[in-house]
Amino acid sequence: MNPEQLFELFYKNIRPDMNPPFIYKHDSKGVHHFWHERFRNAFYGIEEPYGLRSWAEAPQMWLAGYRENEKGHDE
Repeated sequence: MNPEQLFELFYKNIRPDMNPPFIYKHDSKGVHHFWHERFRNAFYGIEEPYGLRSWAEAPQMWLAGYRENEKGHDE
């Protein structure tokens, strides 16, 4: 899967309570963009700015689980 397909899978798992409080709840484009940036940085190994590091954990952990699952299927 390419990174955009993986992001869409990841984004389907984001619950409303996982969204940062500083993004307006009804701004779906803003929420999508926020998580897209976090996911891209996690996928490509780009370090997040200090203030966003805690938000980077969700995509990092999701990718680690996805990769581990895929590795298990390859064996």
